[in-house]
Amino acid sequence: MLLSIPLAVGLGLAGSAHAQSAPAPDPNAPPAAPDAAPTGAAPSAQPPPQALGESNPLVEQQLAQIRQMVNAMPKLIEANGYFRSGIGVNSKGGEQDAFQAPGAYSKYRLGNEAETYGEFGFTFNWVNPDQNDAAWFKTALKLAFVAPRTNTFDTLSAIAIREAYGQAGHVIDAKPEMSFWAGQRFYRRKDVHIIDFFFQDMSGYGAGFEDLKVGEKAKLAVAYLGGSTTAGPMGGGNYDLGHLLKNTIDLRLYDLPVGPGTLELWAIPTLAARGTPASGNRSGIGGGAFYFVPFMGGFNEISAEFGYGGAANLSSAVGNLPSGAWLFRVVERATIQASPKLSMMWTGVFQLDNTNGDANGSGGNLWLSAGARPVYNFTKHLGIAVEGGVDIVKAEAPTGVTVDTGVLGKLTVAGLVRPGMDFWARPELRVFVTGAVWNDAIKGAVGGPEYATDTAGLTAGVQGEMWW
Repeated sequence: MLLSIPLAVGLGLAGSAHAQSAPAPDPNAPPAAPDAAPTGAAPSAQPPPQALGESNPLVEQQLAQIRQMVNAMPKLIEANGYFRSGIGVNSKGGEQDAFQAPGAYSKYRLGNEAETYGEFGFTFNWVNPDQNDAAWFKTALKLAFVAPRTNTFDTLSAIAIREAYGQAGHVIDAKPEMSFWAGQRFYRRKDVHIIDFFFQDMSGYGAGFEDLKVGEKAKLAVAYLGGSTTAGPMGGGNYDLGHLLKNTIDLRLYDLPVGPGTLELWAIPTLAARGTPASGNRSGIGGGAFYFVPFMGGFNEISAEFGYGGAANLSSAVGNLPSGAWLFRVVERATIQASPKLSMMWTGVFQLDNTNGDANGSGGNLWLSAGARPVYNFTKHLGIAVEGGVDIVKAEAPTGVTVDTGVLGKLTVAGLVRPGMDFWARPELRVFVTGAVWNDAIKGAVGGPEYATDTAGLTAGVQGEMWW
């Protein structure tokens, strides 16, 4: 109903504008040839099609007023989401499979994603949608789906609820910036986009508050996050305490001014009751530090995280974590706009973990990763992206046993059609060629069955990606 009035006005103006901009026919003019100028005559010079505003500045002014009025309307319902979809073929004639090193938590994703994935969400602004100087209330719902892209009427491989929560802010006059939430949500995640790796992700079910000012600039967020599992103990049966539940308190102090950037400090004390039979899950502690600096039209962030026991997966999920499990991770990520036409994202990851709980192991599972995606626009809408990355993996082994180190290198060249020259400009349409090479240590575990006996692979395809 709110949109019907400006929509009707806009349609009416559009119709009147076309009527005003169309020249009146000349009754004395000779009839025009239907398709071409007469033989030997120069083609008549037709003016190029004009935009509505160019043909009538008054109408453009009226349309600008309508746009301004629509933009000023309360946004009672806001749509948001993400999707990627495409198709690829491997060098042997079959369908594209992704190239990912076994033991790596992610892969370099450009031209290396073999599924359709999407998220569709809605935010409902029930009270004070503009969140101005008064209390505001909203709820959010987001669904995600995965499809195998096998035909034009794909059935979904999976559909899931990713977010379903309520939030309220400015409910304490003395702390107007503070907000409260409860439900299921993506909770203050951090990711490396080019490898689709959410290295800090406590998403789950819970409640808390955020953006409470501490001092002049720093802020505090505190949340309770619970994760459970319906799986029973090894060997069958049930636990005497019901479904296992992991309880985590998420503490964050952020926007701390340090030098040219800001620092975030994070702690996640975790309690997981053991139950009978012994569940293998334990209480634990985790946390980290994240230093963010604005840099070359973008940002640079370096972080270090550590988790022990039940917090070794740095997640609200229960996980199959034995006693003594631990994980240590360092992540470097940056996005820059080096020039109006050239942008880039790069990353580096160092991770050691003992999440398989081998007390006599060789020091942990190793994952090293480094790569970058420069993007160059030839014009405003046409560009090229080149993404290269290397992953090094080595599995933990019992004392006295040698495990070879796996190495995988991947390179993609993609032609792009996009709405702008910023690194994050979307929607983005791509045509790509991807090549990967790996060593004998991980042969048979990369690229799908078509490359089971190879140490190199090649795919090509098309893809669209969008978020809003």
